This record gives sequence, C-alpha cells and structure tokens, in this order.
Amino acid sequence: MVLTYDANEDGWDPLVFHEKLDHQGACLVVATTEGGQVCGGYNPKGWCGYGEYRGSVAAFLFTFREGLGSVSDDRPVKLRKVGGAGLAQLDFPETAVSFGSDSFIVTLSGGSRVASCKLGSYYERMEGDINTVFKSGKGREILEELKVYTGVYEEGEYIPFSDAEPFALN
Repeated sequence: MVLTYDANEDGWDPLVFHEKLDHQGACLVVATTEGGQVCGGYNPKGWCGYGEYRGSVAAFLFTFREGLGSVSDDRPVKLRKVGGAGLAQLDFPETAVSFGSDSFIVTLSGGSRVASCKLGSYYERMEGDINTVFKSGKGREILEELKVYTGVYEEGEYIPFSDAEPFALN
C-alpha cells in the first residue's frame, strides 16, 4: 500500500480528498485523534465522488482500545459491517470519509478536523454495547491526522471498482 492522501500535507478539504482518492480503488483510512487514539476503516470499493451509496459486506471499521473493558492488549478491534451490504460508504463529493450514514464520518468541510461516530446501525458496536470507536466515549473527536492508503498498481493494470460511472437514465 502507498500513502495517497495525508490531510496535514494535502489539506483538510473534501475537494482535495476526492482529487487524490477518486478512482484509486480499495483504501485504508487511518485517523489519529488529538488524544493519540488511532482508528479508521477499510473501504473495499474506494471513492468516486458521484454522490452514491456504495455497498459492501467486506468494509469494516477498526480502533485500538487498550485498557478499556476486557481489551488489555494493543491489537486493533475490528468492527464488521452489519445489516447487509447497503450503505457501507456514502460517496459524496462535498464530504470525505463516510462509513454508513453515521458510523464513522469526517466531512472536512471548511477545514474541519472533527470525526463523528455512532455505531450500531451499519457497523457493529464495541464490546459492552459501546456505540463509538472513541475511547473517550464521546461521539465526536478532533483529529490530529487523517491518512488514506491505497493499493499499488502497475501502469495500465486494472484497479478494481475504479471504473464506476455516475447514475444515468439513458
């Protein structure tokens, strides 16, 4: 994998996000909160910025929750997509990261660094019925970093899901 988007280097802007990531295929989103917590998600279809809901049962969220509940090691906790494939990602050009309609969102509008999370509807909850990936227990956190990694492809090699086209009626 290769670092394709780094908000601190490229800008906290949804237009730049899509300029760097649209049609690049599957990607791993890694966010770091101001408190140093690392969390994010895997988007197996990537982004295209066409204003679509993209489905996938392979998508997931993750977080490192050391010391909370029964988690006492530094391994990540994987949170699977629930309720079928629908709404795994929302792919709107005016927003950036959107897993489910509320599961893990980073809009970047106006240079915002706020991430929000509400688990349960589209991605499974944490152990103990906790409905956020943030160890603070809050539904929102300020991000220190936002990085997105994509696969490495040879020149001319087909990138899966990169050929998505906007919905058309004709």
